[in-house]
Amino acid sequence: MALIHNKRILFVIAVIVVAAVTFWSGSRYPSLDEKSIMGGSAVLEDPLSFEAAIQIQPNDGLVERIAYTTINWLETNLEGMAFGLVIGACLLTLIGMIPARGHRNGFVNTLIGVAVGSPLGVCVNCSAPVAKGMHDGGARLETTLATMFSSPTLNVIVLSMLFAIFPLYLTVIKLVETLVFILVLVPLLSRWVFPQERLQTYDDTACVIQPTPAAPIDESLFMAVRGAAMLLGRNLGYIVIRTVPLMLLAGVLGAVVVHLMPLPTLINYEPGILSVAVVALVGIFLPVPVAFDLILVAVLISAGAPMIYSMTLLFTLGIFSVYPFFIIWNTISRRVAVVLTIVLLVIGVAGGIVAEEIHQAELRDMLEFLEQRL
Repeated sequence: MALIHNKRILFVIAVIVVAAVTFWSGSRYPSLDEKSIMGGSAVLEDPLSFEAAIQIQPNDGLVERIAYTTINWLETNLEGMAFGLVIGACLLTLIGMIPARGHRNGFVNTLIGVAVGSPLGVCVNCSAPVAKGMHDGGARLETTLATMFSSPTLNVIVLSMLFAIFPLYLTVIKLVETLVFILVLVPLLSRWVFPQERLQTYDDTACVIQPTPAAPIDESLFMAVRGAAMLLGRNLGYIVIRTVPLMLLAGVLGAVVVHLMPLPTLINYEPGILSVAVVALVGIFLPVPVAFDLILVAVLISAGAPMIYSMTLLFTLGIFSVYPFFIIWNTISRRVAVVLTIVLLVIGVAGGIVAEEIHQAELRDMLEFLEQRL
């Protein structure tokens, strides 16, 4: 009960609410709703962005195209990244003020992460600073990872777009793979493959930034706001310094890869395990905006792309990227970053193979039906 009387905690919660309502109502949900209405007819003006502040011209050189795509990517992610930085700092501050930071059951902690991440409505890149703040504040490993992965995949509008745009079997494969990965594999991997990293987050004294001593309950409102604001400012600076340079690097690397290995070119190769794995790895690497994966895959399917490639990208393209890879590598451990990448790659390839088998079976059934009619 003492927590609800802590004015600093109430102030931080108020900042989170104001930031979330402002972002959701003024930018995120209207934008997602517009993309949902447009569906597969949406136009992608840049290989990594929905809209291009600088249009790439056919005669532009490689360096120019990389530079323009990087600028367009930064402009597209500016609001979402600012929101992620603020929420990351708030959670770093808030979690450090709360004695109980999770449950002993990893599956419960995963559900908590999904409950936090799903409403955020930001891409995995913008949720990476949020995960950074949660981890460094002392959140459980499962909660941190589930928050980051669920934000771009389990948002209600993203899910509605998924059901509206794609055939039912692709939607089911995508949803089953996502839920199994987040709700089952994340807690199991945390327990059996990342035991050291998990135990560190279960140590309530293991916060990277140690919070200030608990404020007295009878602290004045002015002193509480002042103290919480100073702590928030310090933590925001910490999050910015440790994540923004990596964000810039991720944008440049994503632009380099998308122009040196454009997806339309990759999916023209004859499907095979190696080629599908390469497509999956590129999908995992690229730092795309939220719902970009759905629109791009819908465009590829309309253009006649092989289903094995389309389904592989539908799973891998939005759930992870080089930016959260960097964040996990530097914040949690190299092992966690590498293992998660491998697991996502395997799941993506497996989903592509299953989708291709179903697609071929449907084609055979259709041909048999036409032959019988003729």
